[in-house]
Amino acid sequence: MLESIRGGVPRVLVVDDDENVRVGLARALAALTSWEVEVARDAFEAGYLLASFRPDLVLLDVVMPGMGGLDICARMRRLAGHEPLRIVILTGYDGSGHNERSLISGADLFLTKPVDVDEILRHMRDLLEG
Repeated sequence: MLESIRGGVPRVLVVDDDENVRVGLARALAALTSWEVEVARDAFEAGYLLASFRPDLVLLDVVMPGMGGLDICARMRRLAGHEPLRIVILTGYDGSGHNERSLISGADLFLTKPVDVDEILRHMRDLLEG
């Protein structure tokens, strides 16, 4: 069984301004894993949950109103400090330079929506085991 870096089950934070994506991913993860899952719709909620929920992995949309996903990613990296945190950037835009910018901002992985649930779970497990 996969464990959190801090012990217990892994904790995942899903950050997306699109409620269908946010809730859909959270429900799929809850149905297919024993992981703890929280959701955030914007940078403010994501920052709060980074501190209070302390996720092991964040699924982060790149295009959101206000502060975008790449800025949130860089900020999460700074706030996490030396705590292990895996960040997966999700976007509906392929080939627009987001991949390279995602990795520069501190993301561990870049995936293009729509994402197959089995594929994303495989990547998430790899990151959490790594």
